Amino acid sequence: MVVRTQIYPEEMAQEISKTYEEIVRYAAKKVGVLYDVAQDSEVSITLTDDVYIHALNKKYRGIDHPTDVLSFALTESEEPDYETEAPETLGDLVISFPRAKAQAKEYGHSVKREIAFLTVHGMLHLLGYDHMEERDRIEMEEEQRYVMKSLGISREDEDDRQDGAETGKACRKDKADTRENKNDKAIKKPFKSGFVAVIGRPNVGKSTLINTLIGQKIAIMSDKPQTTQTKILCILTEPDVQIVFLDTPGIHKPKHKLGAYMVKAAEGTLKEVDTIFFVIDATEKMGPGERYIVERLEATKRPVILVVNKIDKIAREEALPIIANYKDKYPFAAIVPISAKEKTNLEALLDVVKGYLPKGPAYYPADMVTDQPERLIVAELVREKVLELTRDEVPHAIAVETDEMTTRSNGDIYIRATVYVERDSQKGIVIGTRGTMLKEIGALARKDIEALLGSRVFLDLWVKVKKDWRNRSGVLHNFGFEGA
Repeated sequence: MVVRTQIYPEEMAQEISKTYEEIVRYAAKKVGVLYDVAQDSEVSITLTDDVYIHALNKKYRGIDHPTDVLSFALTESEEPDYETEAPETLGDLVISFPRAKAQAKEYGHSVKREIAFLTVHGMLHLLGYDHMEERDRIEMEEEQRYVMKSLGISREDEDDRQDGAETGKACRKDKADTRENKNDKAIKKPFKSGFVAVIGRPNVGKSTLINTLIGQKIAIMSDKPQTTQTKILCILTEPDVQIVFLDTPGIHKPKHKLGAYMVKAAEGTLKEVDTIFFVIDATEKMGPGERYIVERLEATKRPVILVVNKIDKIAREEALPIIANYKDKYPFAAIVPISAKEKTNLEALLDVVKGYLPKGPAYYPADMVTDQPERLIVAELVREKVLELTRDEVPHAIAVETDEMTTRSNGDIYIRATVYVERDSQKGIVIGTRGTMLKEIGALARKDIEALLGSRVFLDLWVKVKKDWRNRSGVLHNFGFEGA
């Protein structure tokens, strides 16, 4: 069997040694031998990053997050058979190297073994095995154990110490692979992972809550409604759990195309997650906005946790009728009063949500707090300061793009960003008299950006007018609002 391997994107080659490509080919060919795959059959295997496999998942499976391995079988065709001299193409495998590293650490074995396992798992899919039904799952797991035993790649075959180690090293019986031995007594507590949508009316503290939970400022904050314009993914990883929070735009009645996009993004998130945080402001009574969200929740089967935020601003007895009112309107899985700003009762909130997350691997490396590129976060931090300082003068007619990020020879980072407004009058407000407002925006944004990047930053801000951009589909698309 012919096994073709590649690394994509090319810069991943610095991280992925030739040893891993050899492991992939070795494991794939072993499957070919054990299952009598024709010698002239071909399979293509790509070692990649989370970004690329995330994109493939979203495009072909409708799954908005990375996974460890994808199989694309090319022999499952309804076309009639015909004679050909061309070799049979089994299909393509795509393996996330960052996922393999994270899971190897989680299961307590080498990266080599995890890469081999993912290759075997994917190859079995190409051969027709599946795990959708319980009986099929059991059968596939048995086949995986059979192949892994045949490979003989030890759990202790650590890459950093034994990079040239022989792949056929005998497997130690006293340390069976955790993934294959579910009764391993060393595993005291199963690892959980899942996605949590954070929804609510604008300005109830959704972004503040997420930033506080993950311990880093990623989602921007403002006392203005509709500050969050796009869906932002933030990651909290603890020893026993990885929670991926989706900070969504506030659900509201849209007044322009951007507003419609924001509402669509927020409501679409409900279909992608395991659990939902419905965040409300304890200082405000239930209004049309909250009732609208409750109606939307009726259509989801996901467990919904009511998060009553800002309890530090009211007396304890005032919270009770608020909770009772919401409890009458919807069968919440749990109700947790908190203060995101004061960090009150957040541990209890995490304990509650962990109970509703499924067992599963970490989707992202432990040190990763967001999937958003640095350029986007930088732009959002600048936009936050514009919103903060211009108040009601420039409502939400603000978009920011990071045009350039360059590391200079002394280690400082040069950033050039453009602030877009809809009218000339708004441009004058953002710049201010003799540029005073723009300088203040830059000074405040630079502090947050330096904290994010861990380096000194030279921030070069420009202001341009793009008339009525919130109602122009082409412009919204260019600004990254997909589907607007």
